[in-house]
Amino acid sequence: MTSSTRSIDELLDTAVDLIAESGLDGLTLTMVAERAGISRATAYRELGDKKALISALGRHEIGRMVAAAYGTLDLFEPVADIARSATLFALEYLRTHAAFTYLRNHEPAWLLTIAIRHDQSERNLVETVATFAEPLVAARGDTALALPPRQAAEVIVRTVLSHALLPDSSLSDEQVADTAARAITRP
Repeated sequence: MTSSTRSIDELLDTAVDLIAESGLDGLTLTMVAERAGISRATAYRELGDKKALISALGRHEIGRMVAAAYGTLDLFEPVADIARSATLFALEYLRTHAAFTYLRNHEPAWLLTIAIRHDQSERNLVETVATFAEPLVAARGDTALALPPRQAAEVIVRTVLSHALLPDSSLSDEQVADTAARAITRP
């Protein structure tokens, strides 16, 4: 790992910790650099500004979640079971992610800002996560899918995001997961 990669990882890990403690509103790259023990100049050289930090954080945390999912899910199960397991995994992951929880409870506008496409971003949050999740639902090449794999992945991502952002529901996580699985598979 290069020192540049190490610096960025340290900055991003520290930023996640700071967001979990006090959110994004008051977060500055200088604060992150100081807490990470990295020079302010290095932080600005590596990330540029707060907007770039937030973008890098999004990619970093999505990558972590996807890596954890791939390490947990059984890709040899039928696609409906994969969809169900992926939905349950993602709901639990987001509910126990301290920074996500802080933002959801105290600064939800940031989550909406991150979720929608703006400026020069190529994809919004849903599209980005669906791109990573697509291989999960397509892993078996299963003919049970009622939708193309990308669309099936998007249904799961939108379902998870909806229930993670608005946690009060009359549906249990198992019911949400079963519904997502039914939505993407043939009867």
